[in-house]
This record gives sequence, structure tokens and C-alpha cells, in this order.
Amino acid sequence: MNSLQTFSGFSLDRLTKHDRNKLYYGFIHNFSSEHTRDAYTRDLRKFLHFLQATFPKLNELQAEHAHLVAFKDLLLKENYSQRSVNRILATLWSFYDYLMDQDLVEKNPAARIKRFSIPKEVRTQDLSDDQVIDLLNAIDTHSGSGKLHKAILTLFFTTGMRHREVSHLRFSSLDEENGFSVIRYQAKGAQEMVTPLNPKALTALGDYLRWCESQNYSMSPHDYIFRPTRNALSGDLNKPLDPKSLNYIIKRYAKKIGVTGNITIHSARSTVIGMLLDKGHALERVADFVGHKNISMTKAYNKRKLKLQQSLSLEL
Repeated sequence: MNSLQTFSGFSLDRLTKHDRNKLYYGFIHNFSSEHTRDAYTRDLRKFLHFLQATFPKLNELQAEHAHLVAFKDLLLKENYSQRSVNRILATLWSFYDYLMDQDLVEKNPAARIKRFSIPKEVRTQDLSDDQVIDLLNAIDTHSGSGKLHKAILTLFFTTGMRHREVSHLRFSSLDEENGFSVIRYQAKGAQEMVTPLNPKALTALGDYLRWCESQNYSMSPHDYIFRPTRNALSGDLNKPLDPKSLNYIIKRYAKKIGVTGNITIHSARSTVIGMLLDKGHALERVADFVGHKNISMTKAYNKRKLKLQQSLSLEL
């Protein structure tokens, strides 16, 4: 089991003698999406650390309803959003449901925990069409980092992809189909996506890749496309950009053009969805484009106000 311990990082529980690593491997790696695996791993480690710190003689198999309520209270005290708390509780519900199937617990202690009623509107701040143009034009592409920033932000603002879907693109993701340059990637929920590259994105990406070639970057199929231009710690550049770096990049240029507020890299996805809906594209088509399996999620992104002249009352 050494390979599993290295891969998932959960250790043997000395109190109950159950192989925690094997247990978590069976739960987490049953999901095909790498994004889901990472999210569940983070949530469960957070819960384990809470138990070890607050109830040191208790393990997850012995946790009861009250212990999970205390964990929920801690998340709120640490200023987790209601949406994030709901997501973590959903992870615990799924985990304990798995433990019940394994006959390791008799009931699910997460089953009766009250979750928050979340309005069906994504509160991520998006940008106007003009602000997107100004932001991309504000990037100085004379440096390698500028070329990286222009390529990655243009891709975000022309595809609506999630941050991990872009940051983990490899050269094997680039392809040609029916005369179009496309990117192939796995979206959330292990959904296979093929997206044509917008001409703007293709131009910015080409400029960046030519710079990578001039720097003798390795560009084999398994290498990441977007990577740090420098790494002061280890010197290893062949790794994906993390969310903090992506948020820093978009905040930097938003500030440069005078856009304030809570701008994050997810703002690009929210912006794309709002733009497409504003142009009158059907919810189903937009949902398919951004990889939403449920159009209600796509609708939750539509924060733009319906113009008066578009009101259905004028059709009656």
C-alpha cells in the first residue's frame, strides 16, 4: 500500500487499526474528475484536522451529529461563505454514505445537518464588455510574463473555462479539427470538452508559445502550457499556475484600468456567461459551451439587467 500512501497522503489510524489511506483512496479515487478528487481531499483533511485538534481521542468513524455541527460552527467562525460550508457538508454527507456502504458506520451523522438556503445567483463580480477590452489592451506583451498574461487571460475571456481547466492544460490538449485549432480538456464531472480557439486567443497563445520556444521550454505533450516564468524556490517551471497566481494576474490589470471590487479569475467565467446571455443566446447553448450539466446553474450567472425594450410584456 506504499504507493497509495504516497498518492493520497492519509495514514494508518493507530486507535482503530483501520488503514485510513486505503479507506480514503477507495472513496476519493472512485471519482474520475481530478477537480472533484482535489476538492474532496481538501474538505476531508480539513475535517480530520478539526477532529484531531478538538477531539483528539475521536476518529472519523466515531464522529456523531454534534461533532459535525461543531465543525460547521468552526467553518463559520473562520469566515467560510455559506456556499462553501454547504459544499464541505455535502462532501461529508457523501463520505459517510460511502462508509455506510462499507459497513463501517451505522448511520450518516451529516444527514440531518441544516444547510444554508443559497439564492440562485452567482455573486462573482463580472466585467462589462468595454472593461474586458480595456483590461486585455492594458497588458504589456514585451516581456515573457506579459505574453503569458495576455495568452491566459484572453483564453479565459473567450472560453469561460474554469481556472483549473486552463491552468492544467498540457500541450497534448492542442489539436486541429475540421480546419479549426481546438483545445481538448476534461471539464468538471469528467466531461470531455472540445472548444475552438477564438482568433484573439489563437494570436495571443501563438505569441506566448513562440516566446516559450525561444526560452527552450520543454513543449512535449505531457508538459503544461501555462507555467511560471520564474520560480525562486525550486527553479522548477514545469508546473501549472496556482489559483493565487491567476487571481493576482487578473487583479493586477483590473486595478490598472480602474476596476475595483472583488475581481477574481472566476470573474472571467462569469463575464463570458453574462456576455453570451446578453447577446440573446439560449441558456441550453451557453450551458453546453461552458460545461454546465444543469442550465439552472447557467441561469444563476445571469446578473445583467433585461433591457426594457426586451421585456416580454411588450409581446402581449
